[in-house]
Amino acid sequence: MKLNSLYINNFRAFEDFEVNKIGRLNLIVGKNNSGKSSVLEALRIYAGNADRGLLNEIASGHDEKYRLGEGSQNEDFQELPYEHFFTGRTFPEDNKGAIFIGETKKSPTVLKINHAFFIEYEEEITGDDGESYLRPRRKIITKSKENIGTDQEIKQAIAVTKNQATRLYDLSKNLVVRRTIESSDSIPCAYIPTQFISIDELASIWDKVLFTDYEETVIKGLQIVSPECENIAFVKSDLKYSNSTRDIRRTAKIKMKNSSRALPLNSMGDGMLRILQLILKIVPARGGFLLIDEFENGLHFSVQQQIWSLLFELAVKLDIQVFATTHSWDCVESFAKVAQENTNAEAVLFRVGRSVLKSDKGKIIATIFDEKKLANITQSDVEVR
Repeated sequence: MKLNSLYINNFRAFEDFEVNKIGRLNLIVGKNNSGKSSVLEALRIYAGNADRGLLNEIASGHDEKYRLGEGSQNEDFQELPYEHFFTGRTFPEDNKGAIFIGETKKSPTVLKINHAFFIEYEEEITGDDGESYLRPRRKIITKSKENIGTDQEIKQAIAVTKNQATRLYDLSKNLVVRRTIESSDSIPCAYIPTQFISIDELASIWDKVLFTDYEETVIKGLQIVSPECENIAFVKSDLKYSNSTRDIRRTAKIKMKNSSRALPLNSMGDGMLRILQLILKIVPARGGFLLIDEFENGLHFSVQQQIWSLLFELAVKLDIQVFATTHSWDCVESFAKVAQENTNAEAVLFRVGRSVLKSDKGKIIATIFDEKKLANITQSDVEVR
């Protein structure tokens, strides 16, 4: 699925954020803490239909609460799981503060996340055998206290809605208590964080690539950083985990021209590891999104244009929509140059920052630079730090 625009409402610092035009390849720039990484988070949540495990992973990465501790009560309003996802870092007081992520607020595929109350009750049902029995039911109720009865326990939840189907997360049990959104509705999505991905994870992707046409593409990518590279293999290592039951893991070895010995990938520098991540993570992104936080990490400016060229080629070939953030003007320049050379893959750069208009009250907005504007972009047009 390809997005043509992006709307984010009430998520993190985005009160009402809209990018009217996005391309197959998108580069996001802006000052520190402007919200670049939050755009990637929103896209991860949208692609994964706000799966509870994904929400937990994102919250945990920020040291935010994602589950109630031992003995915690649902009535404890001091801090509940997922509050930090909402603008203002707290659940809204009414039903109007829901998170929306999608192309537009009214799109049928828009993802809605809201804080909800629900009650549990039993409904008498007659079975095929003629016998009556009780079936547990759950009902979402309004947040208005006038409509909350005193004879039933009121529970809090996160309600996730998409395509008129709803999934309910009970905040008191750390469980999904109602699931009607199918996992098949999710979009393939691969995320490359600022820190390096584990070799074990890369090895599992390599196992799927081995003996396919894409194996040659991986080698081609590595040769951008090290032209002498001939091949790569993931082998068992004797290194032990100090706090794990596993005593063997995988490690990457590189075969170089005119060398009889394979060299450890980790001895080749950060550039080799970063490009390997970029190229391998494309595989699980096929037909979906590839999200890259701080594209330039570990990459010398002299190779960035070649890497962008390869990404442009693969994005078209594998039907992938790429979103990357950057702090580097070198990255912006290389992206712009490749965009001019690859008109078959629409490229967009958008700047994230606070509006200077008084009517906007300092809200975060997007300034779009499409392929025409990219041809004349200057460093004064964008803020990368």
